[in-house]
Amino acid sequence: MGTPGSGRKRTPMKDRFSAEDEVLGHIAREAEARLAAKRAARAEARDIRMRELERQQKELEEKIDKPYSDVYTRPASRNSATPLSENSSRRGSGDTSSLVDPDTSLNELRDIYDLKDQIQDVEGRYMQGLKELKESLAEVEEKYKKAMVSNAQLDNEKNNLIYQVDTLKDVIEEREEQLAEYYRENEEKNKELERQKHMCSVLQHKVNELKESLCQRDELIEVHTHAGK
Repeated sequence: MGTPGSGRKRTPMKDRFSAEDEVLGHIAREAEARLAAKRAARAEARDIRMRELERQQKELEEKIDKPYSDVYTRPASRNSATPLSENSSRRGSGDTSSLVDPDTSLNELRDIYDLKDQIQDVEGRYMQGLKELKESLAEVEEKYKKAMVSNAQLDNEKNNLIYQVDTLKDVIEEREEQLAEYYRENEEKNKELERQKHMCSVLQHKVNELKESLCQRDELIEVHTHAGK
C-alpha cells in the first residue's frame, strides 16, 4: 500500500540554496569591488590635493620673503642728495673765492646766497619727502606682511579642515565595510537557519510517514488476528 503524496515532485533544496548562494556571493563581491575602487580614487584625489596645497604654501612663503630681501639688498638712496649739497658747498666756496675779485658786485653776492638758501630748502623738502615715503613704505610692508601671515593661517586652517573631512570619509568607508560584513554574516546565518528548518521539515515528514506506516501495520495485524479467530 503506497503512502499518500509519494508521487509528488519537489524542487531540490540543495539546488535552490546553491543558486541563492551564488547570487548573494555575486552581490557581495560587487559591493566590495565598488567600495575598494571608491576608496582608492578618494585616496589618490587626497594625495593630489595635498601636493597642490604644499606647492601653493611654498609659493606663498617665497612671496612673503621676497619683498623684505629686496628692501635689505636695495642700495641706499640717501647719497643721491649729496651732490646737491656738495655742489652748493663747492659753489659757495667758489663764490667766497670770488669775493676777492674786485669786479664782483654786492648784488651778485646776494643772489648767490639766495640761490644757496633755495638749494638748502629744496634739499630739506626732498629729505622730508624721502623720510615720509620710507615711513609709508615701511607701513605698507608691515600691513602686507600681516596680510600674508593671516592668509597663511587661513590656508593652514583650511588644510586642517580638509584633513578632518578626509579622515571622517575614511571612517565612514570603514563603517560601510563593517556593515557589508555584518550583512554577509547575517545572510549566511539565515541560510543556515533555512537549511536547519528544511531538515526539520524533512525529518518531521519522515516521522509522520513512519507513524502512518506503523498505524497501517497495526491495523493489518489486528485484521489478521480477528480473521484467525
